[in-house]
Amino acid sequence: MRYEPEEKLIEKVQSGEYGWKDYISHHSRELSQEYEWYCHRKGLDPNLEESATRFMEMRNALLDEALENGNA
Repeated sequence: MRYEPEEKLIEKVQSGEYGWKDYISHHSRELSQEYEWYCHRKGLDPNLEESATRFMEMRNALLDEALENGNA
């Protein structure tokens, strides 16, 4: 798998070319593995766009919390 730069991925999501599932799979091996583990823990189907959306919402909430607490 060839991974794409973050900026390019964000552009593709914003344009509608990619959904969050595509974003995750083209971002990095680490993010893909984290997503698989998240789906496993939550009992979600990793092949669904809805699961990928929930995963990204969770990650964004954690980042926002870290920023508010001065940890990021």
